[in-house]
Amino acid sequence: MPLLRNLLAVLAPLSLSLVQPLAAQAGRIHGRVADSAGGAAQGAVVTVDGSLLRALAGASGSYMIHGVAPGTHTVRVRLIGFKAQAVQLTVPAGGDVQHDFVLERSIVQLDPINVVTGSRARHTAAEELAVPVDVFGSEKIHQVGSTETGEVLALLSPSVNFPRQSVADASDIVRPFTLRGLSPDHALVLVNGWRRHRTALVHNFAAGMGAGSSGVDMNALPASAIDRIEVLRDGAAAQYGSDAIAGVVNLVIKEGNFAPFVRGDLGRYLTGPFPDDGTTYNVNGGWGIPVGRGSISLFGEFRHRNATNRAGADPEDQIVSGDADEIDADGKVVHKNNPVPQPNHHWGDGIARDGLGFLNARFPITASGSSEFYAFGGYSHRIGTGNGFRRQGISDRNWPTIYPLGYLPEFHPTVIDASGAAGLRGSAGGWSYDLGGSFGYNSFGYDLRNTMNVSLGPCLDVACAPGLDGILGNADDPGIPNQKEINAGTLKLNELVTALNLAKPVRIGLSGDLNVATGVQFRRETYQIVAGEKASYIQGGHLNRNGDPAPPGSQVFGGFQPQNEVDAHRQNVGAYLDLETNLSRTLLANVAGRFEHYSDFGSKVTGKLALRLAPSKRVTLRGAVSTGFRAPSPSQSFYGATITNFVLDPQSGHQTPVEGGIFPVSTPAAAALGARPLKPETSVNLSAGLAVSPTERFTLTADVYYVKIDGRIILTGVLGGDGVVSILQAHGITNVETAQYFTNALDTKTTGVDLTAAWRLPLSENQRLDLSAAFNWTRNRIRNVNEPPELAGTGAVLFDPYVSGGRIALEKERPDWRTTLTAEHTHGPFHGLARYSLYGAYTTSQLSGVGPEGGCNDCVQRIGTAGLLDLEVGHLLPGNLNVAIGAKNLLDKYPDRLNLDNSFGIFLYPQPSPYGYNGRFVYTRVEMTIGH
Repeated sequence: MPLLRNLLAVLAPLSLSLVQPLAAQAGRIHGRVADSAGGAAQGAVVTVDGSLLRALAGASGSYMIHGVAPGTHTVRVRLIGFKAQAVQLTVPAGGDVQHDFVLERSIVQLDPINVVTGSRARHTAAEELAVPVDVFGSEKIHQVGSTETGEVLALLSPSVNFPRQSVADASDIVRPFTLRGLSPDHALVLVNGWRRHRTALVHNFAAGMGAGSSGVDMNALPASAIDRIEVLRDGAAAQYGSDAIAGVVNLVIKEGNFAPFVRGDLGRYLTGPFPDDGTTYNVNGGWGIPVGRGSISLFGEFRHRNATNRAGADPEDQIVSGDADEIDADGKVVHKNNPVPQPNHHWGDGIARDGLGFLNARFPITASGSSEFYAFGGYSHRIGTGNGFRRQGISDRNWPTIYPLGYLPEFHPTVIDASGAAGLRGSAGGWSYDLGGSFGYNSFGYDLRNTMNVSLGPCLDVACAPGLDGILGNADDPGIPNQKEINAGTLKLNELVTALNLAKPVRIGLSGDLNVATGVQFRRETYQIVAGEKASYIQGGHLNRNGDPAPPGSQVFGGFQPQNEVDAHRQNVGAYLDLETNLSRTLLANVAGRFEHYSDFGSKVTGKLALRLAPSKRVTLRGAVSTGFRAPSPSQSFYGATITNFVLDPQSGHQTPVEGGIFPVSTPAAAALGARPLKPETSVNLSAGLAVSPTERFTLTADVYYVKIDGRIILTGVLGGDGVVSILQAHGITNVETAQYFTNALDTKTTGVDLTAAWRLPLSENQRLDLSAAFNWTRNRIRNVNEPPELAGTGAVLFDPYVSGGRIALEKERPDWRTTLTAEHTHGPFHGLARYSLYGAYTTSQLSGVGPEGGCNDCVQRIGTAGLLDLEVGHLLPGNLNVAIGAKNLLDKYPDRLNLDNSFGIFLYPQPSPYGYNGRFVYTRVEMTIGH
């Protein structure tokens, strides 16, 4: 697209040249933010209403805002744990205005918007905590150059991995993230301090993680509505409940009164090895509307992403035997022998069209402001695409009368996500309280396109639907015509939470108050599987084009059958006690305990002890030990997906139905093969860290951690063969040939190191340079695989090392280490960012198949290190407009090409690549505030 190339090339410099005269008239506001005791209020956010102008108070409390348009402005300051303030300041053209703020402590002590994740006591900065917490503000979020919340999180935090999924079934559309190398469901996600519901989807084929997890769909949340992201890098199940084994991610939504803003992003992959593609655009906005003494903040966002494709050409026969194209070593066609366009497979991002909305409201209900009503929630409607393997025209899984050239089956689901929370919080009788509830809903509809049910025959109308009635002896319904579009069923999940939290500082004669926090929570989860239409699962009665029994069900994903339908629920009740105090002037201690009772597996008690020693203002030591747990998700307990095939019965001479697929642990087939009722995963988490600030402008932190998980839940490999069939038949189960089930079979350990550094360089008065670095090294190892005795001697492998989700995926399919170096520079209205991300090596067995006798001769590959450079430059116009242009992966870096068996060389790059395999992405962004 030459037009887009030209637009991206000239938009930013043209904008900069036009606004130079305006910039000369701009003024500035500066001063100091302090608390009531006169101490520096480091981290306070100072903003100018009706503009994008903002500044962060430094270690001495000083702040400076450049590029302020002449006139009278409302300037606001906010800081965690303090009352917000607003003043009217008049700035002359080219003038200089000084104003100092003095902040008072907030009365409302349990405001979840003002809680730094990691402690239930009041803290004004992450540095005051006894555990490592990263806080990323909205400025950093916007500079990432991505509109996907999951990718934003991964680019900001080296502890997070977010691989681009492809040919991974539904995981192409709902992409999971992982924290500290563990599974998606080991990271608890909060929104404004409230637990976020999971996705209904089960990730059975996702790269870079074990099979069978269900995490949180981060991309259902609009990144434009997020004020900051808090990442707690420590186990916290005793504080927040199940799932917080790897840590906690808290998304804090923007709130309060602010002028309407509109932001637009436009980008495209401009890459050397492949044609330009993947055009992405995003339009979003928000408005903080004052309502009485409160406010309602509204946000809307629309995202559109075109597909990318990095597949090589298909060297197989396409329509008739011998018509394969001639392909070179780079996967390019050198001689065309058939009319099928190349590449005919898809390896890359699918199309996505997302509409998202969010609301955040707060209303004081007492004159003193000591209590308030709050509510927030959102809705998203997303349509995405993902592909499976191509069925060539010559394939016995095709009818040429329907697809003469063959077809590429496509997932085309609709993903619905809705959430809401509301409550009352305030203080009474010396206690702070927060009483409220939340509700979350997620559904995933398995709509398929470019598919068919081969057993329904070669016609799309009823004229030939009766077909070969009776050939298979017991054909289900030979009267249904074939279809190109099929609904294969729907997964639904909803979660209801009600909670009461209380807190009170108590004087006990120590150097500081004892903060007592306690609370109770009730949670109800519901999980549903809705069967697909008949064409998605039946055996229609036709033989395939070679005269063999045709496979039943829709191609790429066999639909959920009526026997797979589930409408299950469970509930749990939890209670916690959290105590924190300064035992001395230099020693902070935090002790937490939690009790939870689940209706489906019983009770669990966890605890945590964290200490923070600050022998001086320049040095801080911290450490924590905790026990944790993760309750099996409803999808792991109740998910089932089976397909019915037909095999020849030698005695009767008829084809008889046999089933294969995933069976819930409660079914007879799973139990016969060693399945047990699922139990919670249990964990022990140890961490120790050091924070050093030689000067007020430089900070260095180092944290080491160890996480041991017992009874880790995974989805088994496909269990089959004569030995498995014999066991099943011995239990009277004669209609099952292969099976998978969820099991607490693994014991694992995770060790790692996190390093961070931040340095603010002293420059001239009107410019600033911030340098930061972050490093993460993580190693996962399987300590033990608990094979059930029922499988002894069968030859079945419970946990295959090389298949998707196996040992390689758990231990080695993420980078060994990752580091990020960032430089941010501002000079008056100009701003720029440079980020260099270096990814360590990793091992993949994706698409390689399984070696003989469970071994593997040449089906793993080590992918080397890679460094990616991101750049962004922009200009802030006086008052209302910010223009930026940037590039992710400016040097067009790709991961090593696969040299193992990867479907005849079609899939050129490793699926678990942490930065994808799309090449250079160039974008421009325009932000505008409407009015003052």
